[in-house]
Amino acid sequence: MNINPQLAYDVYQYIHAFPLSKTPRRQAALAYNGIAYQGLNAKTFSEKDWKFAQKHLVHISGLYGVLRPLDLIEPYRSLEMQIPLANYRGKDLYTFWSDTISNYLAKQMKVDDNIWINLASKEYTKAVNRKLLPKGHTVITPIFKQDTDKGYKQIVVYAKKARGMMSRFIIQNQLTDIEHLKGFDTEGYTFSEQLSDDKEWVFIR
Repeated sequence: MNINPQLAYDVYQYIHAFPLSKTPRRQAALAYNGIAYQGLNAKTFSEKDWKFAQKHLVHISGLYGVLRPLDLIEPYRSLEMQIPLANYRGKDLYTFWSDTISNYLAKQMKVDDNIWINLASKEYTKAVNRKLLPKGHTVITPIFKQDTDKGYKQIVVYAKKARGMMSRFIIQNQLTDIEHLKGFDTEGYTFSEQLSDDKEWVFIR
């Protein structure tokens, strides 16, 4: 995993404590604390927010495959999907999880008008086999760019947080009309018709 000895020891402890029933568990949306989850800020969700999130928000995980916000998980160090971890299904986690994740997402999309607002990183998006998604499906991938002296550029740290903020925007406004996504304006973002196309919707600030 290319981590320092102390983190390696922590991971070792997590793994060997994992099967124990007494190991403390937390809801997935509250357990993760990366930049995207800081943008999601699930700890401030209302009961109404949680109900909508549980019905529509899907988290892709290298360890669990698919999670809902309220699914209880054991503590572990993030297992990145791109780690070349050979297993009985193939050479890496993509081959291990792809069918499971894709079939689950296909089932969810049938509930959500065959629409997927893809707020996953490229690393995790690669785990989805689009051939297994419903016919006639729509995938919209929001892109977040910053105004720089070299034009609008995607800066990773800001894009990660924005993906979480957009998830929060969808949840708190209970969006069911895809066009209303263009109203996303958290922390100064605005939708750019000029920079967008039918697959990638660009938000700038």
